[in-house]
Amino acid sequence: MKKVLGIGAAVLDTIIEMDSYPEEDIKIKADNVFKTGGGPVSNALVCLAKLGIEAGYAGILPNNSDGIYLRDEFNRYGVDTKHVHFANNKSAFTSYIILNKTKGTRTCVFDRGDIENDPNLVSLDDIDQYSILHLDGNALPIAKKAIEAAKASHVKISLDAGTLYPGVDAILSDIDILIASEDFARTLTKESDLVKAVRIIRELYHPEILVVTAGKEGGYYLDNDEVHHYNAYRVEAVDTNGAGDTFHGAFLYAYLNGYTIQEACRFASATSALKCQKAGMRDALPTKEEITAFINKGETLC
Repeated sequence: MKKVLGIGAAVLDTIIEMDSYPEEDIKIKADNVFKTGGGPVSNALVCLAKLGIEAGYAGILPNNSDGIYLRDEFNRYGVDTKHVHFANNKSAFTSYIILNKTKGTRTCVFDRGDIENDPNLVSLDDIDQYSILHLDGNALPIAKKAIEAAKASHVKISLDAGTLYPGVDAILSDIDILIASEDFARTLTKESDLVKAVRIIRELYHPEILVVTAGKEGGYYLDNDEVHHYNAYRVEAVDTNGAGDTFHGAFLYAYLNGYTIQEACRFASATSALKCQKAGMRDALPTKEEITAFINKGETLC
């Protein structure tokens, strides 16, 4: 069984492409503006679906045009939304992202909206039909309910630990597949050395799989209690928005297909690098064939 259920942020992104970040207090024309769904778990689910893994989103969306847009876009990319509940008179999690095309960077301004994540509104009766429950630290009341159900059904639990949101530390001992950003790892452990941070996290929470990502520097993973480094692929980045989300989706694909941790990190790193070569997130995700060809070409590693 290869199915992933995700619970976390479903964000309505407005992407603004510009040659450089604008100065303050001026008017300036954008090169391109477009709307798309986003969010760490949401993007990872789209990545999984594009790679051929059955994926579903569980959560609450506003019963308005924004919520309908997010639901329909999930469906367009093959992500099941039967676990979505629509709430009246609520606003969506939204963000405005400026892409600096010259530097390949992104600046995000967001509003979380006013969705109340009531776990009683989301049915999780069929969670035993999934292989992995994937979380990102958002919608914690629903996530906690899902964690209990997943553990009772022996479903693996994965966390995109990108930001140390309030309350996230309370679920870390429940996580089987913990992939953390370098910022998360350093903030959590108060240790600047990532190798030491990896060891501290393992001693505190004992995940089955532990990876800490470090952007263009690659990252670190535990294998047989030894900390190893993996490299990032060198590419000309056009848009880094969603790179981490892509890594998580691709890593879970590799995990479900029996890759070693080293192979999964390499596959996920390559997938993320390819995504960064295009603007946008979901349309920029590569196919399995493109990822395999990229890896086989032996692209230079950082």
